[in-house]
Amino acid sequence: MQHVLETEHLRRVLVADEVGLGKTVEAGLIIQHLLEQSPGLRVLYLAPARLVTNVWREFERLGLHFRQWSASENTANLTDPLVVASIHRAVHGSNVERVLSTWPWDVIVVDECHHLSDWAAGGGDPREKFRLVRDLIAHQPSGARVIFLSGTPHQGHANRFENLLGLLRKPDEPAEALAGRVIYRTKEDVRDWNGNPLFPTRQVNPPILVDLGPEYREWVQHIHDFFRPPPGDPGRADAKRRAAGWRCAQALQWATSSPQAGLGYLVRQAIRARCDLGDEPLEQAIAALRPYRRGPVDEPVEKLFKRIQREVGPSNETDEIEDIEEEGQNETREYGRALTRLLAEGVRLVRSSADEKWAIVKRELLDPHGDEKVVLFAQPIETVMAIAQYLERTSGARPALIIGGQSEAEREAEVAAFWRPDGPRFLVSSRAGGEGINLQIARRLIHIDVPWNPMDMEQRVGRVHRFGSRRTIIVDTVVVTDSREAHAYRVARQKLELIARALVPSERFEAVFSRVMGLVPPEELQDVLIQAAAGPLSDRDQDAINRMVQEGFGAWQAFHDRFADRQRQIRQQDPGLATWEDVSRFLAEYGNVETREGFRALRFTRTGDQVDPIEQPVNVVNLGDQEQYVCGDVGGAPVFGPDGKQARQLGLNLPPVAELLRRLAFATPAGAAVLRVTNELTLPGVDNSTPLGVLIFARQTVRPDPRSGHIEIGCSLPCYILTADSNPVPVEGPLKRALLYALFDATVARVRPEPVDQLIAAIGRSETEIGNQLRFPSEQEMQSGVRHAVTPLLAALVLR
Repeated sequence: MQHVLETEHLRRVLVADEVGLGKTVEAGLIIQHLLEQSPGLRVLYLAPARLVTNVWREFERLGLHFRQWSASENTANLTDPLVVASIHRAVHGSNVERVLSTWPWDVIVVDECHHLSDWAAGGGDPREKFRLVRDLIAHQPSGARVIFLSGTPHQGHANRFENLLGLLRKPDEPAEALAGRVIYRTKEDVRDWNGNPLFPTRQVNPPILVDLGPEYREWVQHIHDFFRPPPGDPGRADAKRRAAGWRCAQALQWATSSPQAGLGYLVRQAIRARCDLGDEPLEQAIAALRPYRRGPVDEPVEKLFKRIQREVGPSNETDEIEDIEEEGQNETREYGRALTRLLAEGVRLVRSSADEKWAIVKRELLDPHGDEKVVLFAQPIETVMAIAQYLERTSGARPALIIGGQSEAEREAEVAAFWRPDGPRFLVSSRAGGEGINLQIARRLIHIDVPWNPMDMEQRVGRVHRFGSRRTIIVDTVVVTDSREAHAYRVARQKLELIARALVPSERFEAVFSRVMGLVPPEELQDVLIQAAAGPLSDRDQDAINRMVQEGFGAWQAFHDRFADRQRQIRQQDPGLATWEDVSRFLAEYGNVETREGFRALRFTRTGDQVDPIEQPVNVVNLGDQEQYVCGDVGGAPVFGPDGKQARQLGLNLPPVAELLRRLAFATPAGAAVLRVTNELTLPGVDNSTPLGVLIFARQTVRPDPRSGHIEIGCSLPCYILTADSNPVPVEGPLKRALLYALFDATVARVRPEPVDQLIAAIGRSETEIGNQLRFPSEQEMQSGVRHAVTPLLAALVLR
């Protein structure tokens, strides 16, 4: 936050921190600081519809009172100054004109900005969301800010990524201006001030293979044969060939997820082809799906048919397609009738082997781990409902559910229940939970199916492997025996192990593998996977996977080399000389505080290649109220006492601490102090055997801001020493700390030594001269409008 605020070049910035690092909170802290400087700012935060309430809730915790503008929560007008808005609603119909016609925004934040798409080389083919954000930025006033947030900004598409970066460039700026405007940090990069890790490691186990029998394999083969695009047909236009490949990929992913999901896909394809309930196989298929569509157990087939019709119909501003396949083109009734055999086979499988996969998951992955909370992810709603119902039947407790179509209140209630210690052990989620929810109460995650977009898998894991995770994250994956994705990932891992063996430490392999696969273009991976329904990859397919991994590794290296320098600059920021021990000492000496024993925090330490959790005692104090406060840096880790009560983080802005500081400060000059130091203090550049003069100033640095006049960009504590016969010498670094501690421990001298008149006169002259020097800006600062305010804090004559 401080780095962005203090760097003028970063008024437009992409925060590309890895999934789980807390980008929403980072943006909130930046906004909080900007509003403290300029309360009248207009701030627009654009987010996917399902994230709007989550962002609003995070901002409320920060004391930022935004209003929501979405289809489900509409407490805002676009004339309000602080708005969290659904970008899905913003681009729907006439809403685009409404959004663009409102007053300009001083700060625009775009969350999950990787959803902004312009695929053409050099730009020129923007989609709706991209156009909206581009036009909003164009209407901003001078000096405005743009903040993009995404943990997965590249996604293997160089043109799309470069066009996204282009939105951060002002019209009159050269391309080189984009250098440094991307802040990219991984979990390994983020450390506390002592260099200790803030995140646990991740353990990715070998996949669990599930054999669902010959009938199931035959059905998947028939689905592949039906949907596979004809190879090398010159009569089919590229767009049609791509659409056919896309349908084949969707069909195979849904069919290998579960029989219920495969049947659901076929039903929706039949309805898109305008089949109706007069087709008996379709009616039987809908009846077989009834338990997995979240309706009443006795819901009439006709009613469920109409519900599915609405799902596959035209979208509206409330829609986010999350747990059914994305909308494809409608086909003919002849196409629909050709699905008859596939529907009938699917119905038989659902009736005969609906629970086989879930029984294996329970036996292999759930039962061995006692009562540990587990998050299970699948793509289709039918799979989610099927495994959720199985878990409820076998455990006696309903799992928490995250699926598409839930209201924000419903989703929030499900997540809150899962977080409770006595809440559900399991949370089962569709794609609807892949972004924007915090589930780090659990450390175990199971992929019930494998999305063909590798970045979707990383988004899933990011729900549990995020800021606040306390133990090693354990990831399991369930794949159908001999499935194409199982073979593809095996080949990809082998290739990356080969090319990265000498470049990537073994403990970082899983992290690098997920990043490299995230840079594999999903459509290229899809083209390989749809070549067959199952079985090993051909030599040609293996070569294609190897090439993708090689190029993905190169893209990851290039991305890291291009943007890692900014995170190194952030890590090199000066933490300052003050420590939490200083705060504790101040409160103990001047405040009515009591120390509370027995509080501990779970921290991480690196031992060789391992990141190990350790329990660490924490300094906790009571300020005279009912709360307990952590007086120390615990990296955001929760701190609990012996009674299980959690302590809050102490800060100088807490009312009792701020009031104590105000009470002890004095606004009127008090003259020079005469102090006697009691410890050994040796300072360079002066005669340490004679009385010393000490001068300390507060220096506040500000720069012009078009909205608020000036904003603070820095504050320092210049210290100088002098004697009657020497010029003032600045004291920096550890010596400054030693000097300040000596002054803290000094006593007031009862008798002023003689003669010191010459030294006192030198202190007076030096105070004026140094104050003027500190106030005077450099030539570069003059040009950029930077100014300094200087306040004398201490003038002292120090005796030994």
